[in-house]
Amino acid sequence: MARRSAKKAPIITEAAPGRRGPGKAIWLIAAGLVAGIAGGIFGFRMLVPSRESEPAKAPQRQPEEILVREEPVEISTRMRPGEWTEASLLEHVEDYKQQIRDMGAKESQIVVDVERTEAGAARVVVSWDRSRA
Repeated sequence: MARRSAKKAPIITEAAPGRRGPGKAIWLIAAGLVAGIAGGIFGFRMLVPSRESEPAKAPQRQPEEILVREEPVEISTRMRPGEWTEASLLEHVEDYKQQIRDMGAKESQIVVDVERTEAGAARVVVSWDRSRA
């Protein structure tokens, strides 16, 4: 068993090695502020897109190797009852016609076929008939 001594432990007034002094604390605060500002800038740039990143509205030409001249082009969709109105149906047809025009079709080559079923569904097919002039 250890004996208890009457002497008190000496009081150490100097800083122990490894403790942070005021210089290290200021350095850590500055580094934290810089990291916080950089993170805020990054977050802001991710949330708010720049004006240059908007896509161009001009129609883009398809590469020649994608469009085979002999193959027909067709865009179609089926809509269930209640999913469409006459106005939305006309918008779909116009959108599909514009897509085919952007591929190079003339207005006389675009064929539109809209079928309505008795249950209220609709089938829209817009195609590019390349045999027409």
